[in-house]
Amino acid sequence: MDGSNQYNKEVLSSYNGTVETEQRRRLLRDMDQDENGCILNETNDKRGNSRLRKWLIGVLICLCASLVIVNSFTYRQFTLSRSTPRSHNLLRENEIEVDNSETDVPAGPVLGFVVKTSGCRIPSFEVMDDSIKRYFQGTTEFQCDAGTHLPLVNSNLTSLFVDPKAKAHFYKDLEPAKCCWSRFWRTNGSDNSISFESTCQNFVNSTRIKDGEFVQVKCERKGKEVYKDYHAFVPRKELVENRCGSSPAPGPESGRLSVLILGLDSVSRLNFHRTMPRTVEALQGLGAVEMMGYNKVGDNTFPNLVPVLTGLSEEELTIACWTTKKKPFDDCPFIWSNFSAAGYRTVLGEDACSMTVFNYLKSGFRNQPTDYYLRPYCIATENGIGNTHKLNADLCVGTRKTFDNLLAYSRKVAREFARDSYFALFWQASLTHDFITYSKLGDESYRRFIDQAADEGLLERTALVVMSDHGIRWGSFRQTYQGYVEERLPFVFTVLPRWWREKFPIAWANFRRNSRSLTTPFDLHETLQHIMRPEELEEGKLKERSRRILGERNTPRGLSWFLPIPDHRNCSMAGITGQWCMCHLSESTSTTDPVVQQAVGFLVDELNRLLRSYPQCAVLKLKSILNSKVWAAQSHKSDKAAPTTDYSVTIQTQPGDAIFEASVRHRAQDSNQTLVGSISRLNLYGKQSACVDDFKMRLYCFCP
Repeated sequence: MDGSNQYNKEVLSSYNGTVETEQRRRLLRDMDQDENGCILNETNDKRGNSRLRKWLIGVLICLCASLVIVNSFTYRQFTLSRSTPRSHNLLRENEIEVDNSETDVPAGPVLGFVVKTSGCRIPSFEVMDDSIKRYFQGTTEFQCDAGTHLPLVNSNLTSLFVDPKAKAHFYKDLEPAKCCWSRFWRTNGSDNSISFESTCQNFVNSTRIKDGEFVQVKCERKGKEVYKDYHAFVPRKELVENRCGSSPAPGPESGRLSVLILGLDSVSRLNFHRTMPRTVEALQGLGAVEMMGYNKVGDNTFPNLVPVLTGLSEEELTIACWTTKKKPFDDCPFIWSNFSAAGYRTVLGEDACSMTVFNYLKSGFRNQPTDYYLRPYCIATENGIGNTHKLNADLCVGTRKTFDNLLAYSRKVAREFARDSYFALFWQASLTHDFITYSKLGDESYRRFIDQAADEGLLERTALVVMSDHGIRWGSFRQTYQGYVEERLPFVFTVLPRWWREKFPIAWANFRRNSRSLTTPFDLHETLQHIMRPEELEEGKLKERSRRILGERNTPRGLSWFLPIPDHRNCSMAGITGQWCMCHLSESTSTTDPVVQQAVGFLVDELNRLLRSYPQCAVLKLKSILNSKVWAAQSHKSDKAAPTTDYSVTIQTQPGDAIFEASVRHRAQDSNQTLVGSISRLNLYGKQSACVDDFKMRLYCFCP
């Protein structure tokens, strides 16, 4: 090739992005013409400086023309974007096409709102406003009634071992620790009983546990028991490994992720920031996405976890599989069954087994629901060494904090299955269910768990979800306006590995944008399903489904967070009833207002109607009206009066001094009133309702 053609090739190679492949080949072959049709005048074999100059001039002219064209097109797009209003659907569809590099960030917060879209506005509050500081002062670390000494026997993934630092509390200096261990297990067909083996195997200092999932440890001195403890292990189970053995391992090649969910009962989003700042910082340091507009869909834990685990509401669950309160949940379509069918190991663990999600005044499961099920261990520890009982839970088992025990087991699961596919849900209620400030006592433990998991690489193949179900549901703070709002806005943080973000950039970009949208437990269910099926997150499939969603006015109730959530989404579309919806704005109204008085009378009548089938319960009467608000939907634009108005009223009844709150919908045309959602109980009932065994009626019944 002559000198000018060699030079031309080098120039062209630096502009690969602007020349079509076939044109570029033709140009390199005979230097005839560029992509804009500019003649290069080099088709003969003559060489010389004059021809080189002519060619360079031609190239420069063509480059200038290209720049003019590009600049003109860019300016036209810029002016159109400024002068022509774009539809919401077009905007979001174009957002799907953007470069989703690590520098691409979601839209920032709007002052005064955590969510501000055309369909929903949720106001923001200060984490620690002066008006609420008094509710969060004075919490001190509690001590276990069993003592403050270290546990004598600890465990790791495979073994039990005596802690030499703790031994001095039980034995003299050179005296050996005399300990033994025995297995126990879930009694077949029962969710509330366990069986122990009859023999106890002696050990000195340490011993390896083979074929044991749960073990009881006893230590004695001079023939007297001085120590009792319980430990849980995560042994590989042959049937489980046979099922999962052929499934792809999680990681960049398969696109699969394990799922580790850490749940904290009764912690609002703001209270998580307020009382667990180090945990929040650890999550943020890992690039976690926080769902700012996560809105609960039911009163307590059960109706807010059922949608996460089944995609159904509580009412739909009762129709589909849980037809009576005494029926076990074995026939219900829980998400861990989907993960199991996809080759995942499944784990379920809770720490306050007297009030666990599926067992409190319910029948639990006939058969073990997951491959690894912590309930037998929970029953053993509570019955054997549970102590420091406050309100609804034992805060300690032996000298260990109950919630720390659950975290220790969670860590074992994460370590054992670090390179395998697993789905694990751990729900903590002992620490946070009853006391709004006690969550601060778990801050360091959860921070340490997250940091250690990251340092050990346990999150390299795992989606970590840290979440709650709702805010605190009773107490003096709950009776404030901010407490009212916080109860309806729990938190969700999700950590995804860097390789996953890079492999699925559009899903990751949508996820971050959705952090400022109205979201629900139904959405979290769809998101978990998406994690299980990474092939649906590939660019082509995700774009196609995204366009369908943005093109429809009526979207599915549950939307994966890896898809774009439409800007016009409101509570009705998301499956949130008016009682729980935080997209409303409200203002206080006089308790002497005739409509409020009518709503209060209606509420007392409703309470007594609910109690009519329980003659052992007292008839309730109004003692006082504590608060009343009138709510207006943010999306209401008409100058005409709305046909219905929602009133939230808080009352105290007698006998029993129960405090109830409910939303009553008033129809202006005929003054008809209806209950919106359920009636909430704002203070504890203790033993006042011991004469009924229905878990809902205990909220309302007073036993004379």
